[in-house]
Amino acid sequence: MNDRWIEVADRVWVRRLEELDQSLGLVVGDESCLVLDTGVSADAGFAYATAIRELTDLPWQVAYTHDHFDHWFGTAAFGESAVWAVADGAHYVRFGDEQRRKWAAKYRLDGREQDARRIAASRLVPPNCRVQGAVGLDLGGRTVVLRQVGPAHSDNDMVVEVPDAGVLFAGDLLEQGAPPSYDSAFPIEWPQAVEYLLSWKPRIVVPGHGEPGDYWWARSQARDLAEVARLCAEVAQGFLTEDEAAEHGPFPPGTMRTAIARWKELTPPPPEPAPQPEPARTLPPPVVVYDFFDYSVDLTGN
Repeated sequence: MNDRWIEVADRVWVRRLEELDQSLGLVVGDESCLVLDTGVSADAGFAYATAIRELTDLPWQVAYTHDHFDHWFGTAAFGESAVWAVADGAHYVRFGDEQRRKWAAKYRLDGREQDARRIAASRLVPPNCRVQGAVGLDLGGRTVVLRQVGPAHSDNDMVVEVPDAGVLFAGDLLEQGAPPSYDSAFPIEWPQAVEYLLSWKPRIVVPGHGEPGDYWWARSQARDLAEVARLCAEVAQGFLTEDEAAEHGPFPPGTMRTAIARWKELTPPPPEPAPQPEPARTLPPPVVVYDFFDYSVDLTGN
């Protein structure tokens, strides 16, 4: 699959990438545009920025759906601009450095030396605009809503709603064509977050990876996420074993085991039973000793 544009609504595009089957976003207003996520490296970001300039020459702002490397390592290509995210810049820099080392090493082990160098050389651009709750962003004749969600797929998820077009950019809260990633997720809270997002019934839902879908596709995946949460609860109750939950879940066994392991990591162990006080020691009842007297009773009255 070559990188390509899909226009899902009026002046709302999805950039489908071959790398990681990723879906980036672009929303264009009359005065500016919003770029949703920027790709896996600075080189990928430059290619994306060039493709955007084929559609519009308006000034841009950038939004990060969350802090995983494939969604923001390409931002250096966009120069000086507002960058919106839920987590703060210090978190992005710290976590970004960890991810850069990890993924460069992984690509080298996979024999992808050039990709490893691209990630290692990417300049990290932390966000400079914080989203807490919801922010309405005026692009000129069109307002988009940046909404904090979760915890769900991560502890700093953000989605972008385009109400006038009926489009929801869901980030990695939803994925098409591959199971969702539970490595740093919150399995119990995740389905609740998605249900909340779908309450306004968007017409088009764009996942972080895979092809855009409709509302009913998103509803189906929300049910699968809820089933994972239910199976985790049944494992906790001892009704199912971990093997049973993994084999009979809505996603492949490997994904299910990751979800269960993550749930166990987040669930504190049951408290140790409080020590029971020793029963109070009671003294035995006193022993009453009666003196024995030999009485001779004269019944004659003498």
